[in-house]
Amino acid sequence: MKMFTKIATIATLATVMFAGVNVTWGNAYSDADGSLGVAPEFGVWFDMNDATSIGWENNAMMVGLAGPAGLTFRLGYEDVTTLGVGRSWWSSTGNGWATSLNTTVDFTLVESAPNADDAGEFTVGVNLGFGF
Repeated sequence: MKMFTKIATIATLATVMFAGVNVTWGNAYSDADGSLGVAPEFGVWFDMNDATSIGWENNAMMVGLAGPAGLTFRLGYEDVTTLGVGRSWWSSTGNGWATSLNTTVDFTLVESAPNADDAGEFTVGVNLGFGF
């Protein structure tokens, strides 16, 4: 049993360690009580395969699925569930750090509290990504 635990731990760490890692940083723009609200945005994404990635962004667990025309479908889980789409408009090519400029649009599916009125709101994010 000890050997199985060690092998499973090493395999899990190797999967995350050699996965594509992308760190994003930028701003999120949303309608905050009738006026434009801006909040800093930070995230970490791990590529699980060519079409799926999981990560943490805007204090929420996110799942990204590859879509047509270079789009990424996004599903977020926090106190509210969000559904969105992202697009990388520019990516660097070369060795070492890969940089990218990304835009995301996330749609709030449900209200965050019983008396809240935030269902149906959009959040637009502009991010600079660094990956390896």
